[in-house]
Amino acid sequence: LGTDPLDSAQRELREETGIIAKEWTKVQELHTSNSVCDEKGIIYIARELHFGPSSPEETEKLMVKRVKLSEAIAMVLSGEITDAISIIGLLLAGRIENQ
Repeated sequence: LGTDPLDSAQRELREETGIIAKEWTKVQELHTSNSVCDEKGIIYIARELHFGPSSPEETEKLMVKRVKLSEAIAMVLSGEITDAISIIGLLLAGRIENQ
């Protein structure tokens, strides 16, 4: 509410993974569940990454694993990654990468 989506994405990436990206590209806006709520999501591709320490909230249990895009897409196709927004983002990134 009233927060710039790009600012939020940049902050979350930095806090949860320690990654700061110089280049951001908005690739998709989507409805997370349009039959149940009006929540929207925005998918960005972040490039020119710089890695630093993360600072997730105490309640967040995260494991950051660095993999190639092709490996992440294979994880989607094998069912290892099941989060819908992550799946959409990774498949779109793969499509954009191959254009």
